[in-house]
Amino acid sequence: MKRILLILLISLLCSSLFASSVSDKEVSNAFVAITDLGYIAASNFISLKRVDFDSIAIKISSKNSLPEAILLSNADLSTYMPYFLNEDSSDGYFASLIPSINPIVKDRLLINDWKEGEAVVTGAAVVVFPDGMTFQSLITNATSGQFPNVGISFSFNVSGSLFSESLLIKGVIIVSSDEYGVPIINPIRLSINNKDYDLSFFEKAPLLLTMKNDV
Repeated sequence: MKRILLILLISLLCSSLFASSVSDKEVSNAFVAITDLGYIAASNFISLKRVDFDSIAIKISSKNSLPEAILLSNADLSTYMPYFLNEDSSDGYFASLIPSINPIVKDRLLINDWKEGEAVVTGAAVVVFPDGMTFQSLITNATSGQFPNVGISFSFNVSGSLFSESLLIKGVIIVSSDEYGVPIINPIRLSINNKDYDLSFFEKAPLLLTMKNDV
C-alpha cells in the first residue's frame, strides 16, 4: 500500500510539474506581441533614421545587407508607441524610394493598445532569405507588393500581466504573401513550454497575429 501511495504521489508531482494552464488566448496574445515586435524591428531596419532601441537588436549579414537575426531583451510592447506617434516624415526624396511600413506598425500598436507590463518578450529569431536576395531586391519586391519566402527559426520567452505563466515559444515557420500582399504563414514546427503545439493554430492568421485579446 505504501508503495502504491508513493507511486501516486510521484505521479501527481510530475503531472503538476509538466501541466500547463496556458490557454489558446494566451498563446494568441504571445504571438501578437512577437509579431508586433517583428514589425517594429522591420520598420526600424528599413528606416533612414534608425532608432537605437535598447530592447531590440538586429544582426545584419555582411553578404547581402539583410537581417539574419533579431534579438529581443525584455522588450515591453508598451514602450514603442511614442516613437510612431512622433514620427518625423521629413526624410525627403530618398525616403520616398523606400516603402514605409510605419503606418502599418502605428495602426497595429493603436489597435492593440499595449499597457505597461502586459507583454514582455526576450529571445531571438534567425531569418533566412532566398539565395541571391539582397537588400535592394527585397525593397524592389516589397514596392511591387511581393514578399519572398523567408524561413524563420525562433525561441522567445513571453511574460506579463496578460499571461498566467511565462510562455517559452519555439518554432520554425516560412513566411510569404499572396498576390494582395497578405502574409501567409506555413508552420513547420511549434512548441509551447517544450510541448508540441497544434500547427492548425496558424490557420487563423493573419487576423490572429493582428489583434490581442484582453484577458
